[in-house]
Amino acid sequence: MAQRFLAPEVLFEGLIKQNGTVSHDDHVVTRGYLHGNVINGIHPDSANYASVVADNGVNKLKIDPLTITSVTVNTTESSLANFVSNVYTGSNFQEGDIVFLTATSPTEAYIHNGGTAGTANDWELVNSGLSDAQIRSKFSASSGIDYNSSTGEFTADQAEIRAFFSAGTGLSYANGQFSLNATSDQITEGSTNLFYADSLVNAYLSAGTGLSYSAGQFSLDAKTDDIVEDVGATNLFFTDSRARGALGVATVAGPDVQLLQYNSTSGEFSVELSDVFSQFSAGTGLSWDGGGEFSLNATTSDVSEGTNLYFTTARVDAHLSGGTAISYTNGVIAFNGSTSDVSEGTNLYYTDSRARQAIDADPAAGNLLQYNDATGEMLVALSSIKKSFANQSLTANTGLGLTHNFGERLVSVTAMDANGNDVQLEVVYTSTSVVTVKSTINLTGIDIAVRI
Repeated sequence: MAQRFLAPEVLFEGLIKQNGTVSHDDHVVTRGYLHGNVINGIHPDSANYASVVADNGVNKLKIDPLTITSVTVNTTESSLANFVSNVYTGSNFQEGDIVFLTATSPTEAYIHNGGTAGTANDWELVNSGLSDAQIRSKFSASSGIDYNSSTGEFTADQAEIRAFFSAGTGLSYANGQFSLNATSDQITEGSTNLFYADSLVNAYLSAGTGLSYSAGQFSLDAKTDDIVEDVGATNLFFTDSRARGALGVATVAGPDVQLLQYNSTSGEFSVELSDVFSQFSAGTGLSWDGGGEFSLNATTSDVSEGTNLYFTTARVDAHLSGGTAISYTNGVIAFNGSTSDVSEGTNLYYTDSRARQAIDADPAAGNLLQYNDATGEMLVALSSIKKSFANQSLTANTGLGLTHNFGERLVSVTAMDANGNDVQLEVVYTSTSVVTVKSTINLTGIDIAVRI
């Protein structure tokens, strides 16, 4: 079913795609159809010979002038000068034409450069086979090298080459021979044979046990490890075993008990926990595990009742009783009242009236909801979001104002004909209460709907 676009002008922002076969003069064609069926460009291979130019706003194909190159083989003229004198008239060849002169030795080829002088200046040499003499004449020699242009031979000039050299510091030069005449001050020290220096000597010498060495001077730098102990002397070196052997624990008389222990081999003092624990025991209401922990093991039977009485159910039952809406029996407290027994406070009881009064429609502009707080009923009327204008007639290119009174200027407008076909009209959003529609042709029996 076709849609009819009856606005005088439709502007599309974005891309429009067609899905179908172009088969009628009124059909819109796609870019792909144009590329496949219309000549719309010049291939790069032909860009030098053809182009597209605009003529009164219409693109037209332009073919550039084509130049055909001719090739001429001349077997009689022995030089270009003879060819220009006997054959070339100045107008019988054009730019790009090629001439081969096979009577020259070797064959020479010339191309016309587009000139109009009618002389040899109109031609450019393309190739040239040079003779030995011509090739030799292209070479020359400079200082140190001699060149014979007749034979093509190069030779070295020894006198000139020797004159290029001279001797520098530490050397002498004569007749191409260099000689050494330097002293040690002019010779760079190598990595193996070194010159004498105090720093090298200092780096080579070092001190042994109990000695130190610095800048050519040795000094005594001994420690006790470097000295032998004289066993018969009074001053002996310290050792762990000598120190441990000099210590011990004291003996005590009862009832005291010596708990400290000493190992003269390792030098360690210790007090064993088991020796300490063995001195403790538990009394009434306590227990002792022998490992450092006392525990209470008494019951209420071991403690006499004083001012603070022990709990009994009889004492509790005698103390408690029930009140309004509350009952108490044998330790059980229960509620046996109703809402009539509970006064209404900040938290109110529910009623239909209170619920309806707590709800209202938002008074903000544009809210379409209607609410009756007496009945609690809510309504969004269809007429508040849609206005129908049935069986309308439109005169071609004449606006028809439709009053909707929605209070919104931007609304949605749709239309259909008597057959149910969608009709696209030009729409002008005139005001917040009126929208104007227009068609490019006369229409009758059109149903139009305006929606928010």
